[in-house]
Amino acid sequence: MSPSRRRIAAIAIVVAFVAAGCGSDGTPEISLGEDTETLGVGTASPDDLPGPTGTDDVFVTAYRDFNGGEQSLADVAEGRPVVLNFFASWCPTCVAEMPDFEAVNQQLSDQVQLVGLATEDAPGDALALAGRTGVTYPLGLDPAGAFFRVFQGLGMPTTAFLTAEGEVAHVFTGQLSDDALVDRIEEFLL
Repeated sequence: MSPSRRRIAAIAIVVAFVAAGCGSDGTPEISLGEDTETLGVGTASPDDLPGPTGTDDVFVTAYRDFNGGEQSLADVAEGRPVVLNFFASWCPTCVAEMPDFEAVNQQLSDQVQLVGLATEDAPGDALALAGRTGVTYPLGLDPAGAFFRVFQGLGMPTTAFLTAEGEVAHVFTGQLSDDALVDRIEEFLL
């Protein structure tokens, strides 16, 4: 499939989500606007996307945490680059890489902020997975996969590497070991 067809397909999926309205978990309807495109490497900062309908929040940087509160990638990052990992409890490679992500978090938390978003997963299952794997970095919910599609996720897990300025530096689909994750952080963010 050509890049332009993939972009159109991703936008169509997001439009379908918007048309569906609120999810069963009370997630607000998301309005991305007609001209919104997905984020590719070196493209617009996530701050350029509109937020949930009826708010001034920025969509990509605002997410719900497991306690129902709203978090911002910018606030959580505190000026650091962000490694945004899309995971799900039903994804074996996601489960396998989470301890490695936690090891990197322990090693580099003063230089980069890891954030995990449970994508198209039941919140209870995702929370249980975080407990089993010992993850301590911030986690949030992407119940309908809207964030995942904006970042051009093609499969699970997907990891986006965002500079401190919010630019998408790299997106990787597949399992990352701790060494491979550190290599990508050093190459694209530090």
